[in-house]
This record gives sequence, C-alpha cells and structure tokens, in this order.
Amino acid sequence: MEQKTIEQKVASAILEKPIGSIEIDGRVYNIAPPSTATLILISEIISTLPIVEKVPKDKILYSVLHHARYFKQLGEIAAIMILGANHLVEEREIPQKKILGIIPRKPKKELVDVKSELAEKLMYVRPSILNDYIINRLQDMEIVDFFVITTSLSEANILKAKKEVER
Repeated sequence: MEQKTIEQKVASAILEKPIGSIEIDGRVYNIAPPSTATLILISEIISTLPIVEKVPKDKILYSVLHHARYFKQLGEIAAIMILGANHLVEEREIPQKKILGIIPRKPKKELVDVKSELAEKLMYVRPSILNDYIINRLQDMEIVDFFVITTSLSEANILKAKKEVER
C-alpha cells in the first residue's frame, strides 16, 4: 500500500474525497473523510440534545420513551457524518413539463438539502444499526487529534500574559 504525503492527505480532507460508501434506501452515498468542519457541525447538534441522566436498568424503557421525541437529531448527526460538511446540499436538474405536451423545456436547476433527505431516511433504520454507525464514525473522525489541537491551544492561551506588567 502506497503511503500518502501530508499534502495529499490535506487535499483529500479539504476536498472531502470519499473514503467509502454506504447504501441507504436504494441510494449509494459517499462517506466523507473526517474534517474539522464536519466535527464542528456534529458538535453543534450534540449540544442541543437533552442531558439524559443515568437511570437504573429497570427504568431505561421509561427514560427512552420520555426522551425519544428529542432525538430526531440523531439522523442529522449520522447524515453529516456520512456526507461531510462540504456535501450537505447539491444542485440537481429538475425536469420541466413540455410546453403544449410536445415542446421540451430546459431542466430547472435547484439546490436540494441532501442532509435533511438522508436524515429522514436514517430515522427508519434500526436503532442498533444507527448506534453502531455513529459510534464507528466517531472513532474514525480523528477526535483524539482534534482534542490534542484544542488542548495545546488552550495551554498556549493559559501561558500567554494576561496583562502587561509595568517596569
């Protein structure tokens, strides 16, 4: 297997070249590689989820039923993980009706929210499959590297002078 240069890795990440594919409801979606932009979008959605306290095993059913209405965002999270930040919308050509039934018209171009379409489809996937997919993608998203960057920068921020000292 050929080693990629750092430049090739950066280009692949910025362009979000697919690292695989997944078929959902008869359509094949390219899986985007991890990117900081994708991680930021996911983090924004996760911050809107309700905090679910740890519950005893005999109360899990009630807890799930109580909180389930808040978790439409799980489909959105998985959709963003699949599509990547750069591919959440796409331009599609929409065929137009013929004039008088015989004269063809140019197709109309329209922006389509692919993320919402995919998120809706993912709501019909078994919870165990959605869980496995989200967990596996989070492990692939190089979160440790993101953590190292943020903690290093936080440390640098702590070390910088907070105010000038007069001499």
